[in-house]
Formats: sequence, structure tokens, C-alpha cells
Amino acid sequence: MTLLLTLLLGFTMKSHAQDMSVVDVRRNITMSETDTVYKDFYINAGPSSGLKKNLVVTAVRKVNIRDASGANAVGEILVPVGQLKVIAIYDRVAVAREFTLLSRDELPMLEQSGIMSGDRIDLKGSFIDTSKPKKRNVSAAEANSPVIGIAISTPTPGTAPATAPAMAAEEIDAPASMLTPNPVVSANAAAEKVLAPAASKAPQAATETLEKTADSGNTSLHE
Repeated sequence: MTLLLTLLLGFTMKSHAQDMSVVDVRRNITMSETDTVYKDFYINAGPSSGLKKNLVVTAVRKVNIRDASGANAVGEILVPVGQLKVIAIYDRVAVAREFTLLSRDELPMLEQSGIMSGDRIDLKGSFIDTSKPKKRNVSAAEANSPVIGIAISTPTPGTAPATAPAMAAEEIDAPASMLTPNPVVSANAAAEKVLAPAASKAPQAATETLEKTADSGNTSLHE
């Protein structure tokens, strides 16, 4: 009877371990750069499954393998993704947080990195870790991202920009070009000076001719 109960209990715990998986992933909304970022993984298992606080377990992902055409299924493999540390356990739900992500150097490649919903929980190689978690805020997360530097040159006080001499030269040349006489205008003015006396004498000569003609006519009539 005792042997039967032991076998039944072992079979039940094994079936629970096979059914354990990540059912949801949630992250808090930060309001400032100093707020701590938390990302919780919810597992559909309670204390009866063997989970307990500070237990580090492995999250594995089932990958279906097909041939190049995609029509024939070859089989499926379980690929380790990373490790989760249980921080709280309830009746039917356990809450865990990311402990570490496993390198792909000696493990099969994953199309999507990071632990996500649907990944299974494997208790093989699990251990207890009592170290304090490392806090990670928004500013620390952004510090790991590459920063592109932009060089901005600021002119030194007392020195003029490089374009100032060119502008000054244009300003100096402008009045000189305005003072230079236009050859066409100068020629017209000279022509007017030459033709003005002749034009003024022409009406006088015509008037004198008419007066002489009138006087000669009057003289002939008197005779």
C-alpha cells in the first residue's frame, strides 16, 4: 500500500512538473527614470508541484522541426532559454523573475530570444539562491544602449565667424561699384553738352533770317 502511494505521488508530481509553464508575463509602468523596472513571470503551479521561494528553475521552449519544404514534421526538441527565480508562491500560481539568460554559443538558436509565455518549466538542475536581486531602473537600462555623439563647434568670444570677411568684402565693394560712373550715361551727358549750344543758336538764326526777310519786303514796298 505504501509503495502504491509513493508511486502515485511520484507520478502526480512528475505530471505536474511536465505541465508547468509560463502563462503570462507582465511589466510595471515606470513614471520616471529612477523607478525600478520589474518583469514578472506567472507560472501555473503551486507548492504541490515542488516550487518554493528562492528556487531557480530552467525555462525551456519546445521547437518543432520540419524539413525545408515545411510539409513534413521531423520531430520536436526542448531548448533551454533561461533561468527563473521564484519570488512568491500561492495556491495555484507562482511568480518568478528572470535570473539569467543562457548563451546560444553551445545551445540551439532561438528565433525569439528571452523567456516568454508558453515556455515550459524544468526542475532538473534547480537550486536555491538567497542572494538579493539587483535593481534595474530606466536610466540604467538606457545607459547600456549605444550613444551617438554629435560634435558642435562653438565660436570663441572675440573671434568673427569664417564668413565675416567675405561679407565685409562685399559691403566694402558695394559702395565702390555704386560710385563708378556708367559709360553710357557719361557719353549721353557729353553729347548733350556739345549739342546744347548748337540747338540754342539754331532758333536764333532762324529768327534773324525771318526778320531780315520782313525788313527787305517792307523796304521794297516803300520804294
